[in-house]
Amino acid sequence: MGSYDIMGGITLAPLIILIAFFFFKGQFYIKDKFVRFCLLILIITNFLGFLIKNPSDKLDLFQSVILFSGLILTFIFIQNFKFSMSNIKSLFQVLTFISLILFVVALNQKYVFIDSPYLLMGAITGYPSVSSVKIAYDGRFPSLFGDYELFSEFSLLMFILAFSIFMDKNSNKTFDLGNTPFFLMVISFMNILITGTRSGFILLFAFVFLFFLLRTGTLFSGKTILLLSILIIMIPLVINFGDLIGFDVITRRMGEIDMNRLSTSSLVTGEQLNRTYVYAEGHKRLAEDSWILGYGYGKSSANSHAWLGNIGALGIEIRDFHSLYLSLPMIYGWIGGIAYLLLILYVIIKILMNYLNFPNNPIGGLALGFSFIFIFFLINELKINSLRTYNYHFFIWILIGISLSVNNYKSPISEVEKRE
Repeated sequence: MGSYDIMGGITLAPLIILIAFFFFKGQFYIKDKFVRFCLLILIITNFLGFLIKNPSDKLDLFQSVILFSGLILTFIFIQNFKFSMSNIKSLFQVLTFISLILFVVALNQKYVFIDSPYLLMGAITGYPSVSSVKIAYDGRFPSLFGDYELFSEFSLLMFILAFSIFMDKNSNKTFDLGNTPFFLMVISFMNILITGTRSGFILLFAFVFLFFLLRTGTLFSGKTILLLSILIIMIPLVINFGDLIGFDVITRRMGEIDMNRLSTSSLVTGEQLNRTYVYAEGHKRLAEDSWILGYGYGKSSANSHAWLGNIGALGIEIRDFHSLYLSLPMIYGWIGGIAYLLLILYVIIKILMNYLNFPNNPIGGLALGFSFIFIFFLINELKINSLRTYNYHFFIWILIGISLSVNNYKSPISEVEKRE
């Protein structure tokens, strides 16, 4: 899940999808007109960017076309996939297993139980072994992502999904999830701690507050009482032993926030997000072009050129502008970028309205979870760029596809409510 475009593995999913399309025709279309419109705009502007603006050589452009096409093909297939109850159960089991593996790898980066040059053990491309990663990353561990901020955001999104299902007794029982959502919550929380990323920590509690604000009826439920009991036990444990997985790094970084200087302008300039330099360079790069079209999303080298241009000559190594909103125009252009954001906003509204209209639907917990996922994704993207690595951007497209597919899930309860 790291930062590099290694041709082969990343094209495997689109290849399987094309094969599935030829064997199971009729599964490869987009029913929703607005989603179809946004995607069409994005595809057209992206390929125009490849043709008109992207200065990469033919090989890099060809690989970029394959990469972007893989994103879109996978999304189209997933959003049309008909999830069953067993599929949703398997989804949570897989996400829990992945999160556990990520935690174990991050622990190895922190304590170097096994010093190894292998990526699956925690080494990162450009570093000879796990021990060198431990030294270079200074208490903030990226696990298999190769980037602790993306790892933190992933863990935040998984916590949101797990918490939403855990608190929805109906959904949890219908999909026979058992204790899986609870384990996913706990592992995701520990993963946020081990990244040492304060935004993930703050947004986690902001989500919990907003969740109970929307679902006030759950405040006095048995699940809430259980959570409070666990919290009473966990607080002294985290205070006394939390440093073992990075709580000390988060508390130290939280102390660096100057509340007296916190304002909208300080967030825009990046002053209170440790982003002053990269935000300034981002605004400078925005001013260099109209960016009606971007370079098109593709290989890391082509994306870096779109973002940085000649900034690298300054001798200060930065990968991008640490904000989706500053980085999006150079890749998708203003037209494509707006289409991408409108697609995500549309998904939020669509599945949230589905939840509000049918609160007793077993899919309600999932619908609420996915709407919160993308709400907090858009908030967190103020200070991180999800386009940074192909694999993570691929993951976001998969989440969008799953949310649309799950939103179309039909249950006996929802059909009864419609008839009434």
